Amino acid sequence: MGKKLYRLSLVFGLFALSVTRVIAESPTEPLDFGLHLSRLTTELSDNQRAIHTVVRRAGIASFDMTTRSLQPGIALGYASISDTSQPLSAGLEPQGFYIAPALRSAVINTRPFTVTLTGSYLYQHTRDSNATQSVTMEWHQPQLDLDALWRLSERAGLTVGGQYGRIDIDEKISGAVNQTITLKRRATLGSRAGLEFDLGNDGQVGLLLHRGIGDGVEIYFQRRF
Repeated sequence: MGKKLYRLSLVFGLFALSVTRVIAESPTEPLDFGLHLSRLTTELSDNQRAIHTVVRRAGIASFDMTTRSLQPGIALGYASISDTSQPLSAGLEPQGFYIAPALRSAVINTRPFTVTLTGSYLYQHTRDSNATQSVTMEWHQPQLDLDALWRLSERAGLTVGGQYGRIDIDEKISGAVNQTITLKRRATLGSRAGLEFDLGNDGQVGLLLHRGIGDGVEIYFQRRF
């Protein structure tokens, strides 16, 4: 089921990208639109022990680039959670959606060097069940990102950045046993680094390695109209 939803989200993202491209060819305001795929691990806590958690996301993100000083945006897509190490939900892999409104500002914007500051709030809702138990997880993650992109050449750039955020999750288990568990990741500093390649026609593909709030990898395809 997870693989099917993952493929559907990819199809949706590609379809949305093509539709946005058609719309953007008419006289509209500047738009930054992308498809993002990620797999991150994080250590949560229920105040008694550490819980190893893997979250996979596939979705789209868009920012209005009418002004450089303040750019509203939103990200949304499919999410799944696994390996939560919870005995009551063993074998379950909650799946659902995420949505994250954001506000971005271009602090420095030159051709060889760009610095952006982004504030976002991610909400994620996932659910799964079997014959005896069901689990629902509501994930809240406020986050602040500071990213710098240095153009190494006309076609390649180096990205480095810092993150500060926290994770709060309400895990509701029902069925043979009814229980609500609060999981947290305390406010944490993180970092990320990667490479971005220019595909021409204002299109880019990039790879990011994350460390801190979530450890893992992210791949993105984006285009500016």
